[in-house]
Amino acid sequence: MSNPTKHADYGKVVRIQIPSNPRFVSHTRNYFFNLCLEHGFSLFDSMDLKLVIGEAITNIIRHAYSAQTDKPIFIEIQFDKDRVEIKLRDYGKKVEPKDLRSFDVSDYREHGIGLFMIRELTDYYFLDQSFEIGNQMVLIKRK
Repeated sequence: MSNPTKHADYGKVVRIQIPSNPRFVSHTRNYFFNLCLEHGFSLFDSMDLKLVIGEAITNIIRHAYSAQTDKPIFIEIQFDKDRVEIKLRDYGKKVEPKDLRSFDVSDYREHGIGLFMIRELTDYYFLDQSFEIGNQMVLIKRK
C-alpha cells in the first residue's frame, strides 16, 4: 500500500524574485502585508509578518550578499487554512552559526536585532544551510 503524498495547492502559493537592492524591501513588505490580510490574518499578525519579511530580506542583502544590489532573492509564500509558510532563498555566503547575534535583547550590539524579531514574531523558523551554495530561511506563522 502506498503512502499518499501531500501535493501543494498552487492556488495558494506565491513566488516572487527580487534583486538584492534595498529599494525593493519596502515594496515586498507592503505586498506581503496585503497578501496576509487577504488570507485572513489579523492586522497585528500581518504587521508582525511585514516586519519579519523585511528583516529577513535585509539580512540576506547585508550578510549573504555583502550589500551587492544585483543578486537574486527568491521568496515563496504558501498560505494554508491556519498558517503561512515563507521561504527566502539566496545564493550568497553561508552564515556561520558562531557569527549569529545573541537572541537576548539586552545584548543589542547596533545590529543583530533582526533574528530576535524573527524568533519572537513567528511560530517557527529555520535557517537551512544544506545547499551547496547559499541559504534558505523557512518561517511559519499560525493564525
